Amino acid sequence: MRLLGVDLGTKTMGLAITDSLQIVASGLENFYYDNNDLNICVEKIKKIISKYNDIGTIVIGYPLKLNGSKNERTYLVENFFTILKKNINNKILVVFHDERFTTKKATEILKEQVKMKNSKIKKIKDKMSAVVILDEFMNKI
Repeated sequence: MRLLGVDLGTKTMGLAITDSLQIVASGLENFYYDNNDLNICVEKIKKIISKYNDIGTIVIGYPLKLNGSKNERTYLVENFFTILKKNINNKILVVFHDERFTTKKATEILKEQVKMKNSKIKKIKDKMSAVVILDEFMNKI
């Protein structure tokens, strides 16, 4: 069963997926949406579930402050979680994963290992953050 990683921002949603053996996570896309329209994000995920019919778990990055308290984006993600759970097959597990520092890690990987320029990093950092979220999640299970 595959894992689908989600890094939800206020205007973009980074998406990543694992292979069916959950060995490698790969970035799918950066999905841009307007006006906090979480329903369009859910529809996008439903399309991915249809395409990859063996997704068993959706791992959503859970944004917290450094001290572990919630922030404005935390509530956005919690709302998204609720909407998503109501609109997908209940056999698919939806879980949170602490996403502190994932964007920083993703940016460092792209900058230092891939030698990518800042202008290109900005365009793909969200899907790379979703990859980092999945990698961290897989290392914990």
